[in-house]
Amino acid sequence: VLLCFSTVSAFSQPPAKVVVSEVFEKEISKTNKMVGILDFDKQAGLSPEIAGLIEKVSFTEGLQVKKGEVLVRLNSEFIQKNIDIRTKEKEEISIRIKNTEKNLKRFEMLYKEEAASEKAYEDLADSLREHQIRHEMIQVQIDKLHLEVKKSSIRAPFSGIILQKFKNEGEWVSPGMPICSLGSTADLIVNIAVSEDLIRYIHPGSDVFISVDAVGKEFKGTIQRITPVADIATKTFQVKISIPYFQSAIQNMSASVHVPVSDKMKLRMIKRDALVRYQGKDLVYTVKEGKASVLPINIVVYDGEYLGVDNPYITPGMPLV
Repeated sequence: VLLCFSTVSAFSQPPAKVVVSEVFEKEISKTNKMVGILDFDKQAGLSPEIAGLIEKVSFTEGLQVKKGEVLVRLNSEFIQKNIDIRTKEKEEISIRIKNTEKNLKRFEMLYKEEAASEKAYEDLADSLREHQIRHEMIQVQIDKLHLEVKKSSIRAPFSGIILQKFKNEGEWVSPGMPICSLGSTADLIVNIAVSEDLIRYIHPGSDVFISVDAVGKEFKGTIQRITPVADIATKTFQVKISIPYFQSAIQNMSASVHVPVSDKMKLRMIKRDALVRYQGKDLVYTVKEGKASVLPINIVVYDGEYLGVDNPYITPGMPLV
């Protein structure tokens, strides 16, 4: 479309080449802009299951890690020595079992020939059973020590980002003592406090427009759930909105959320690229008789790359620059 933006410019330069799009209608709720906070809905404070000296820390704050990745290794030298001791004990008991089994077979023959007493035969059988139980107990102890070696490597329970680091190499840790805090990158959310009179417009599963102005990011978020406890003083309730993870996401960063404040209604939708801001006013240019004509608009909803307006003179099918 070739447009003449003014009589003067029409004589001084050729018409400008522009792209136009048509206005269309959509059933959508009006929205208000509210400030929310970025957070990780799934977090874990990693701690060891056994006590030990930290030998190696393989992370820093802000590092992204994958599920199963080793983050911390505890020194396991004493455990390995205990495994060696128990293994030798097991070998010793195995020899005793072997010898006792030979003696038991010999006593069984003597007992059948009435050359050995029943008590001597039963005592030897009991001794064999004691050795076998001792052998089993040592094997359980060895299995437990091997499990402790495995638990000496503390792994990420899910893919995420290290939010805080509490311990370093050379420090002693005990079970339950936090080493770091991990936030799931698959569970990034925006928390907003919404007035209770808007709850009827908030529907889990519906999409909302979100912008993180600090880093210039825009997202289509999905309302995840409503926290079932309202603040008794402010009469607001928390709404959790899931958004895709992005590299510069920081816990407690501000985010602007366009929250539904009405039932769905038919609104005229225009491309955000058509919006012109001038002296604090929102404007668009339409095409009339091959020329650009400016119109003020009242934006009532943001919907991704589109804006919803309620001006009656903005009509479906109208071309906008």
